[in-house]
Amino acid sequence: MDELMKGLMVTVIGMGITFLALTALSYILDLFRIIAEGSSPKKVEGPEQEEAVIEKRTHEEAKEEDLELVAVITAAIAASLDTTVDNLKVRSFRKIHSNVSEWKKVGRINQTERIF
Repeated sequence: MDELMKGLMVTVIGMGITFLALTALSYILDLFRIIAEGSSPKKVEGPEQEEAVIEKRTHEEAKEEDLELVAVITAAIAASLDTTVDNLKVRSFRKIHSNVSEWKKVGRINQTERIF
């Protein structure tokens, strides 16, 4: 029983010293922050932000990008089916908007890779 009390005493003393050291460190860091800022807070002016120029895509550029996308999708499907592009015809495609976070998407991909 005496050894148990000594062990508990060492634990409590160690936790107390750690708590005091962290509290002192917190106050020291606050003091450094106050010294670094000076006695009165100064207003710092940031660089002027330039307005972003939004360029509108022309209909031809959008159509060209769509044709590229169709070519990439067709090539990917042909590669996965082990066939040539001549045997496939992509009639339409649409982007699926989802409210799923990136973390969930990555998690699903990782789980799928582990299964197969």
